[in-house]
Amino acid sequence: MNDSMLVSGLSQTLEAHNITVVAHLELPGRPAKLVPPPEGLAPIIRGRLNTLFPLGIYSHQAAGIQAALDGKDICLATPTASGKSLVFMAFAAHAVKSDKKAQVLALYPAKALIQDQLVKWKEFLGNFGLQVAHIDGGVPTVERPGILRRSHVVLMTPDVAHAWLLAKASEVATRDFLDRLNVLILDEAHVYDGVFGTNMAYFMRRLQAVSGLQHIISSTATIGEPEHFIRQLTGRDSVVLTEDEDGSANYGKTLLLATVKKGKSFDAYVNLISALATADTGRF
Repeated sequence: MNDSMLVSGLSQTLEAHNITVVAHLELPGRPAKLVPPPEGLAPIIRGRLNTLFPLGIYSHQAAGIQAALDGKDICLATPTASGKSLVFMAFAAHAVKSDKKAQVLALYPAKALIQDQLVKWKEFLGNFGLQVAHIDGGVPTVERPGILRRSHVVLMTPDVAHAWLLAKASEVATRDFLDRLNVLILDEAHVYDGVFGTNMAYFMRRLQAVSGLQHIISSTATIGEPEHFIRQLTGRDSVVLTEDEDGSANYGKTLLLATVKKGKSFDAYVNLISALATADTGRF
């Protein structure tokens, strides 16, 4: 179904439920801006990216990786589905492959998010013989030191990192992990706001005081003034890549402005949703 047919079909469905389209706006799309992966990446990592993305990676992905290679912290503040994960996974793999003692800590704000992301980490790192595991509240404490010892990348929730990892900083396994900690990843960084954000900011400063942390990579799709926010959260400056630097493809969209006909009730919207759920009008 082409765009004009889709708009016509939706308009007819709206009219049938006493909702009139009064205006529409066309938002043009843009093609992806693709560039080669940075030369400074470990050859095995760069080779894998070239295999996965023969036409190149998004320009903001390359810029983020390059900034990390230059020793800078980065904040990926590009839209959802713009490929932010590739940046920190590629650099994490590079850091570990470049330094056999290096380890990576990735913080996710919820256990459910860890389970979702763990699959992606394993798929990517498995190509390089690197081990990834997770520690959340459901992992018995007796198993945690072993996980730290044998994993190159550890996914963790902030509560476990705060209440267990730092509390055990003087014990051998956690002390070794903190000494080897090279990269910290803060995914969904926008959730660290308000009181939760204040606690997280204190945690970040404590972590940096007791570890060998060199790089912080944060990502968020929904926050204003990301540079200021990340500086408050981590105490460090970051190279921020925003929507203006986004090199991913943006598909064109048509926005319809509609209003319920005079005298019709809220039921018109309820009935419309039911109709759209079953109508074969295409993707919208």
